[in-house]
Formats: sequence, structure tokens, C-alpha cells
Amino acid sequence: MKYYIGIDGGGTKTEFLLADENHKILSRTLRGSASYMQIGEGGLIDLLDEGIENLIRPLQIAKNDEFHTCFGMPLYGEHRNKDEVILKSLKERLGKYRIKTVNDVEAGWAGSLEMESGINIVAGTGSIAFGKNPNGESAKAGGWSEFFSDEGSCYWLGRKAMECFSKEADGRFRKGALYEIMKEKFQLDHDYDLIGILEADYIPYRDRVASLQVCLKDAAMEGDMEAVRLYEHAAHELMLIVRSVHEKLKMGKGCKVSYSGGLFKTEDLILKPFERYLKPLDITLVPPKRTPAEGALLLAKYYENR
Repeated sequence: MKYYIGIDGGGTKTEFLLADENHKILSRTLRGSASYMQIGEGGLIDLLDEGIENLIRPLQIAKNDEFHTCFGMPLYGEHRNKDEVILKSLKERLGKYRIKTVNDVEAGWAGSLEMESGINIVAGTGSIAFGKNPNGESAKAGGWSEFFSDEGSCYWLGRKAMECFSKEADGRFRKGALYEIMKEKFQLDHDYDLIGILEADYIPYRDRVASLQVCLKDAAMEGDMEAVRLYEHAAHELMLIVRSVHEKLKMGKGCKVSYSGGLFKTEDLILKPFERYLKPLDITLVPPKRTPAEGALLLAKYYENR
């Protein structure tokens, strides 16, 4: 019996799916961040080991059963030395699962477009785009580092939320909904108390900074124009990432672009300006057909004999 495992690793959560030869999904499990920058290389191997073990536990596995796995890994391809260490550890500890590792954006593309020609933009904890043209050529853009990149992502917007609060608090911006939302969230008696809270409990943790994007979303929904403008800015940054891939692959008019990642849960707040910025490029924005974890399953099947 053959089984396929698809793993969508993210900066905040990791989804595992198990399917049979007929593509029927048999089990699913969730774990935390798969970013080795947050949990270390050893922590990443432990996470994969525990996740796969939990995934297959309900099954009666025979000795001759065969596994083919695709792991969409954050940061893959960006630190070659670390990649080599991780791939070696995967082979030594989890070799029986035949794990093919790709950047997580490729799993997003495979799912959202069902491996058809086009581009996928990920805007979750970080931001990155990946595309393939009809000739099978691929390219990516973005995904450099949260310190100087990841524009338009939840982490980027989380940092912008902190900046916007400080400007509303001291009078550089007019006080809006974000000011009140963050004061209430952090139970602030004095505005400057936020510094100590953020430095201790948020700034060291990428996923927690990214979670502050929700405060910004709530403020924008309440009409805070500074918050609304930040989503416009994020949409423009995401368009620039997509445009880079579009130009590299010479995809021309009518190219399909889809999306994945937590930022798109804000729906029209990001999608409307994003679509507007894409329109002059004659690019068609389409909703994702499948999840990134389902995309990883498709890639597990695709790479089975490659």
C-alpha cells in the first residue's frame, strides 16, 4: 500500500495530511511553527517526527507499506548550509518517509493553482511568491528576512501596528480605533508601558508580532484610516513581489495569480486593493483551489518517481 504525506510548514503553524493511493485524505494533524529560526534545526526534526507519528498512528501500517512525502519548509533554499544539515537529519531520522523538501511557497502554488501555470503569493507570517510558466520554468521573489523584507506580511503589518500605535499615542497621527484597541488589549495605564510588554513578550517571537496584525484589522474595520492605509500599502508591496515573478517568467497577459497565508483571512481589506494593483498588469486574481497542505500532497505524488 502506498501513502502520501503533505506537510505545509509555516511560521506560526504546520499542517500534516495523509492520503491513500486514491487521493482520499485519511488523517490530519496540526503542530506549531516549522521555522528553524524559531525552534532550531533539532526542533524542526522533532516537530516533523511527532507530526508524522501522530498522523499515521490510527492506521495499521504493514512493513511493506510505502510512503512518499513532500514538506513545504519555510526558508528552504535561503540558507544553503542549514538546508544541508536539515536534509541530512531528515534522511537519517525520517528516511523511510521519502521526504522531498521544497520551499513552502511551492506547496502554496501547487495547491492554489493545482500545479497549473501561474503565480502564488504567500502572505502569512512572512511573504514570498512563486510561479511556473507554461514551459515549466519557475521563479520566486520576496522571502528574504523579516529584519529587512517580508513586506506585506502579517509580521510586517504587526510591526506597522506597533508603529501606528506609537504615532497615535504621541500625536503624530490623530487618535483612531487602533489606539483604543491596543490600550484595551494590553490593559495600559500609561501608553509607554507598551514598550516593556512588547520587548518582553512579543518582539523576540516572530509569530506573536505577526498576531498584532489582528489589532490592525479590527481598527481598519472600525474606520481607522491609518490602519486602512497600511493594508493599501501591504497590497502594493505584495503586487511588487508578484510583478517580479511575472516579469522573470515572461508570462504576459492573462496570467493567473492566487494566494495563501493568514493575511488573506482579512478578505476584502487586502484582496480589493491587491486586485486593483494587479489590474494594470493584466493579471487575473483567482481564489485558491486547494490548501497548501493539499498542494504538498500533489507534490508528493508528482515527485514520487523524480
